[in-house]
Amino acid sequence: MFIISAQNTNIIMLNLFYILTATYIVAINLYGILILKFQKNAKDLQTETTEITDAKLLFTGLLGGAIGIFIFMFIFKYRLKSLIFMVLMPLFIALNTYLIFLAFNGGFGVYFA
Repeated sequence: MFIISAQNTNIIMLNLFYILTATYIVAINLYGILILKFQKNAKDLQTETTEITDAKLLFTGLLGGAIGIFIFMFIFKYRLKSLIFMVLMPLFIALNTYLIFLAFNGGFGVYFA
């Protein structure tokens, strides 16, 4: 028989938060990579119908997608001469890494009674 105690509930909820955070990081990185690819394709085709701004790309990097954007900038060979992207993306990577470390090390600040 499985008895649910407060200790088991805390462990289960903490593991759920870890899984959700990891899923979010993967999803936001994939979103950033797709935005970068669509922006490059739109520039190559010279289409003005669906313009993806740099602000959307920077905001995605700030929300956690900086590592994917920065790596795929080199893979796609796109935005390598942009000083803003070459400076801000590594800063966003450091910020995102620090915040993730704080969240995982501190248990997300979630305490269950």
